[in-house]
Amino acid sequence: MPPTSTPVGKKQQSLTSFFTPKAASSPKPPAASTQSPTPSRPPRRSAASAAPSERKRSIDELADKENHDLERDAKKAKTSALADDGSGDTPLPVQTPVSARAQRYSYSTAPTSTDQTEADDGADDEATKKRYADLHKKFIKKLGHPDAMNWRSRIKQDHATEENEDGDGEAEEDDVPAPKSKKKGSKTGKLTPMEIQFLDIKRKHLDTILIVEVGYKFRFFGEDARVAAKELSIVCIPGKMRYDELLDADPSEAHLDRFASASIPVHRLPVHARRLVAAGHKVGVVRQVETAALKKVGDNRNAPFTRKLTNLYTKGTYIDENGDLEQSTQGGNTSSSGGYLLCLTESKAKGAGTDEKVGVGILAVQPATGDIIYDTFEDGFMRSEIETRLLHISPCEFVIVGDLTKATDKLIQHLAGSSTNVFGDRSRVERVPRTPTMAAEAASHVTQFYAEKMKEATSSQNEQSASLLEKVLRLPEAVTICLSAMMTHLTEYGLEHIFDLTKYFESFSTRAHMLVNGTTLESLEVYRNATDHAERGSLFWAIDKTLTRFGRRLLRKWLGRPLLHQADLEARLAAVKELHDKRSTAAVGGLERLLAKTRTDLERCLVRIYYGKCTRPELLAALQALQQVASHYASVKTPADAGFDAPLLTDAVLALPQILGLVVSHLERINLDAARKDDKYGFFRDEHQTEDMEDHQMGIAHVEHQLDQHRAAAAEQLKRKKPVDYVTVAGIEFLIEVPNSDIKHVPASWAKISGTKKVSRFHTPAVVQLVAERDQHREALAAACDAAFRALLASVAAAYQPLRDAVSALATLDCLLSLSKVAAQPGYTCPEFLPSSAPPTIAITGGRHPMAEQTLAGGYIPFSTTLAHPTPRAHLVTGPNMGGKSSFVRALALIVLLAQVGSFVPADALRMTLCDAIHTRTGARDNLFASESTFMVEVSETARILRAATPRSLVILDELGRGTSTHDGAAIAQAVLHHVVAETRCLTLFITHYQNLARVADGLDGLTNVHMKFKADTGPDGEEEITFLYEVGEGVAHRSYGLNVARLAHIPKKVIDVAAERSSAMESEMRTRRFKGACRMLSDVMGDSPDQLDNLISSIDQL
Repeated sequence: MPPTSTPVGKKQQSLTSFFTPKAASSPKPPAASTQSPTPSRPPRRSAASAAPSERKRSIDELADKENHDLERDAKKAKTSALADDGSGDTPLPVQTPVSARAQRYSYSTAPTSTDQTEADDGADDEATKKRYADLHKKFIKKLGHPDAMNWRSRIKQDHATEENEDGDGEAEEDDVPAPKSKKKGSKTGKLTPMEIQFLDIKRKHLDTILIVEVGYKFRFFGEDARVAAKELSIVCIPGKMRYDELLDADPSEAHLDRFASASIPVHRLPVHARRLVAAGHKVGVVRQVETAALKKVGDNRNAPFTRKLTNLYTKGTYIDENGDLEQSTQGGNTSSSGGYLLCLTESKAKGAGTDEKVGVGILAVQPATGDIIYDTFEDGFMRSEIETRLLHISPCEFVIVGDLTKATDKLIQHLAGSSTNVFGDRSRVERVPRTPTMAAEAASHVTQFYAEKMKEATSSQNEQSASLLEKVLRLPEAVTICLSAMMTHLTEYGLEHIFDLTKYFESFSTRAHMLVNGTTLESLEVYRNATDHAERGSLFWAIDKTLTRFGRRLLRKWLGRPLLHQADLEARLAAVKELHDKRSTAAVGGLERLLAKTRTDLERCLVRIYYGKCTRPELLAALQALQQVASHYASVKTPADAGFDAPLLTDAVLALPQILGLVVSHLERINLDAARKDDKYGFFRDEHQTEDMEDHQMGIAHVEHQLDQHRAAAAEQLKRKKPVDYVTVAGIEFLIEVPNSDIKHVPASWAKISGTKKVSRFHTPAVVQLVAERDQHREALAAACDAAFRALLASVAAAYQPLRDAVSALATLDCLLSLSKVAAQPGYTCPEFLPSSAPPTIAITGGRHPMAEQTLAGGYIPFSTTLAHPTPRAHLVTGPNMGGKSSFVRALALIVLLAQVGSFVPADALRMTLCDAIHTRTGARDNLFASESTFMVEVSETARILRAATPRSLVILDELGRGTSTHDGAAIAQAVLHHVVAETRCLTLFITHYQNLARVADGLDGLTNVHMKFKADTGPDGEEEITFLYEVGEGVAHRSYGLNVARLAHIPKKVIDVAAERSSAMESEMRTRRFKGACRMLSDVMGDSPDQLDNLISSIDQL
């Protein structure tokens, strides 16, 4: 800060000294007390406390000096200046040792005689002195202290001096804060009206990323901008991230005067919104709900545009774009969840440990198609029933009602928490509290929701609708709670009307279908492969030959829910067989061409029309696709005209032409060219326009006529004979060009809009008024056109039921045609189903793995096997590692699954009875989220199989017991094998490396030993070489040849050599012990224990 020396006698001199640069950083103040003669430096605190009073005194004195210096002549000014220079270094009464640097800046605070005289002279004009002092304070505050420009040099010199000296200088310098500079026009912490609007909406939706319409852009603010910039790869303009009204609410953001922001163009909103939703965010769109022209004539012309939250999206509720969210996902995993929102509630657990039981209610909604699935069940401590339903439904969003048990919560977090889970992507989870009276509240809520529809169904005597409503109102309590919670949840998104479609309520656990549990879906790779969870390599990938999106979704549902009723299964097979046999006929060829031309996802389009969210081009495409389908079968009046014999095919074809009249009646109202261009003004044909539309069109025509007539009046004012011509420049219409040479004829009332060197362009007062009137008519016309379009969507939505039935029939035809293409592949045959009275049987000849034969370059070696009551009910499968055991048992299970879906199978022949379930226990994996080890998972899944299996179930157990010690594992494996063969008596395939289990086959009726064939030879280097034949043969493989696999895995040779020596030694030791045991047994038989003969024979067989 400036040194406070004695004031000079001239204003010029004071300003010069004020801006004189100093070499040192800060002046050295005098001691706090002049009467303490100590040789040491004064304390730092004393210097700091003394500085403010001295600085204040110097400013007053300087102001006083400036007040009187104006009246002095030049001579007196020079004298005063010299006197002041002589007295500037007046020594203190007590001198202290100071450094040379400090001595340069020493000064005296005692007033001189000149100062005293100036103070006395200024007593007469106190007001002037005070005014000058205030001005000088402002001047100093604005410009800073005199040596502010030498700040960096002072810092360098400070480091060169002693530490104590630096400390004293900084103590005085810190007393004056550095002035803050502000940019011209910068904000001062006050929020704009638009930002206030944004904050009002944001407070109500803190968990939502808001996209705000501002002019011709959509903008993100604050933290939303940061998230959007990261997800969308757009620029984020730095600023406040927090949503506090006061800009200094957070010290880290106190220097910021605006929100961080990012922007996107208007036409890119659907693309970016879909990307944010696919990333798992909840997205809201805030739009301007009034237009500029109507706002001008409204009451709030001076207020900001009114904005409201018009759309809200999540993964499960995003239906504003015709298409799946998975199209926008990045990476190799293109498969996605089924688009379901799943609501789940759970009762308090009963029991503890392995005896724990919980009651669960679920309700899943697919807003894009209108499908609704519900179920209530009891689950055990493994939560296998919940896992099964989650893997079938594959929800993209969860709504959890109330608190869940720890095991269920961990299961959902595990399945929904990662982007590489079995659902294909990360799932969103929302939680809703559950009150003690929620059951009664939910029942009341659901009853009120359907009360009006129940009255309509009763008054119209529609028995089917009344029965469906009655069924919904009598759902179990847990499902009703989920239904009420889902209604409330979807109301926020405007999708609650999906529950009006009561026809599509379906129970998950209906006994018309086989329930394939989650473990089986994963182990058999039904929907996704087990390597990277991608669709390629799965069973669905192998048989999916559909041509439409809605057909693909139906086929996926068929694959996960095989049929249990033989009549339905034979009807589906008959339809597939007929399409296969007639694949070269005109009927099948025409159907395939029709499906190939149906590019529109009609199922999703119909739901979007039902919600009122459909666009004009999309409505046209959907209606034209439906017309094309209905017209193709317009001549079909009876089943004989369908061209097919199978009832499933004829029923589907007959449902298509019934919608032709309905679709054509709506298409006749639409202007084809305008609908393709999304022209709202010309969308309806002239004869189908509403009265409001015609009125506003007439108003626009009248205004344009007046504008045309105004040309003559404008020409008269400009003293021209011909009417003026309007020009349009930069989008501004009805401009009148006047040469600058004739500018003298232009009235003062005309407003100049633009100009060049030669011409000027004007708007007359009449033109301004007429253009504003025309804009008002245009915006009113746009509102009338939107209202007419919404009325058209409502009329189409009123016929949703027959249109949806037609689309479902077309999807069925697409699935059946896909299965017929699978049947046409080489080596596929039609399965033969035995009557339900026949004993459980599966007999396969020349069977192959349906996925492996499409991915293996050399093809798949077929197998033949039979499982039947009374024998052989079970196979004990042994063989070397990598010999093909797991592939064999999975191929058999997949063939059974395909047969019960209604497809041809990859085999030369298949005879079987229907299986009520397929249970598998394969692979070795732990379950960390449930704190379960590998072996715990094995035995838990096995326990579930033992409880659920029936004599008509197919059970596959792969290497049970390998997760623990050899003796315990072998004992458990033997006990489980005995139970499923002797007690449950189900069809079983049991893979093991415990050769001792082969002896169980001798004592169990219905169990046979089979093995995977191989050849063992000695290579040129003397090492044993194994050749896998991948064929199934009878008998037992007594060795697993694990060293061969180790060699193929490139384990170091010295390690393998050591392992081979130890293996040979252990085998020799075991063989010796067995030989000794056989000898003892032989002596017993020769002696007095002839009953040991059977055991002796078994021992000899093992040797």
